[in-house]
Amino acid sequence: MSNNAQAIPFFTPPSIQYAQLGFLKIAELACRQKGDKVWIGEKEDAVLLLAGARHIRLLIEQESQFVKEFDHLSSASTIGRILLGQSLTTSKEGEEWRLARKLTTPLVNPKTALLKQGTELSARWLLNVLQDPAQISLREICLHWALMCVAEGFFGQGISLSQLNTLIDHFRRIYLQLIIAAPTSDYEELCRHPALVAFRQEAESLLGPLLNDAKPGNTTMLERLCQALSPEANPEARERVINLLLGNLAASVDNTGIALLWSLTHLSQHPHYQQAVREETAHGKRNMASAIVRESLRLTPVTAFFERRVAENLVVDGHVITAGTRVLFSPWLVHRNPACWAEPLCFRPERFLSEDKIAPEIFLPFSVGKRNCVGMTLALDQLTTAVVTLCENFQISLSPSTSPAALTPLFELNVVPRGDISFILGSIHSAELNDCIR
Repeated sequence: MSNNAQAIPFFTPPSIQYAQLGFLKIAELACRQKGDKVWIGEKEDAVLLLAGARHIRLLIEQESQFVKEFDHLSSASTIGRILLGQSLTTSKEGEEWRLARKLTTPLVNPKTALLKQGTELSARWLLNVLQDPAQISLREICLHWALMCVAEGFFGQGISLSQLNTLIDHFRRIYLQLIIAAPTSDYEELCRHPALVAFRQEAESLLGPLLNDAKPGNTTMLERLCQALSPEANPEARERVINLLLGNLAASVDNTGIALLWSLTHLSQHPHYQQAVREETAHGKRNMASAIVRESLRLTPVTAFFERRVAENLVVDGHVITAGTRVLFSPWLVHRNPACWAEPLCFRPERFLSEDKIAPEIFLPFSVGKRNCVGMTLALDQLTTAVVTLCENFQISLSPSTSPAALTPLFELNVVPRGDISFILGSIHSAELNDCIR
């Protein structure tokens, strides 16, 4: 850290405050007290939070100066690399990333036949499952919906939804296990973690036969990756195909599923927007539904932070930031900044109906720059279709049994509602009401 950079304020809360508040609240508190450029943590291991829109603009303009971190065990990206290897989200800069991006981009096109079919079928599945009083978890419903959206398009019919759901559940648990183990382990020890070894064996046992039987049909993500990388002739290519599939699956299910959970939570508190969706849908339009999804992603982005490492000495707001410094950018803080958005804590989808272009430095729910989410268009289409389908059939309202505390954000692997949420569903085709989701 340069002497000049030490002039940037430090925010060093006691460990008990971390445990009580969580990092999301710590970051909000740090910005409120110290400004939008602040070191968080102990001096010898602090991370620099750059929470202003001008910092996002700097990232866009000098992207090569900010690289993804895969060496520091306190980085979530490093843990992801250990778990997912050369997946797109955990690929290293250069040819490894370029190949992963090139392979993945055409495979997440929402117009692809199987993905389009998955989007439509999963939306209709929502109609039925949300009326089932035996269902107890809206979060699990949304995650299962997201899995249904992509399962056949990614893997075909050779593996069941139940098997994929178990695999991704194990992925989440092992990810957390590795994060917990990281402070007392070195890199090699984490790579040999028993839970990680068992997960890799599980992934091979489930996906390996699909790779072995892959036909040159060129319809699923698995088939097209096999055609491009020839895993049958190269063990390293086989591992890469499995890692690409797992990385794309994890991102598609968790991020999109939680985004739907937040979208429905916001929508349930604003019946007039539901009516606006119905009126537009009658004329074959989806502008309001799309705006609702985008406003939900603005107000409650599921990715609150993303981390980069400074590649070379860099000047930020007059301060020299030395090479190797870990930097956090925050969609959450930018999206809620009154300097960027009028009434930032209010749910106002109209923001996204204007013809005025929204600057990328103030709206970045899918990150920004070359490493933004490759599945952004697919996710927006899936979410918009779900919102349209539900609004066409139901009036959704928040149940009085849902406590205000349940609606507050909790930063886990991504940002989720803190507690259980219940909806009251009223069929727009009848007077029937169902209080069925918790």
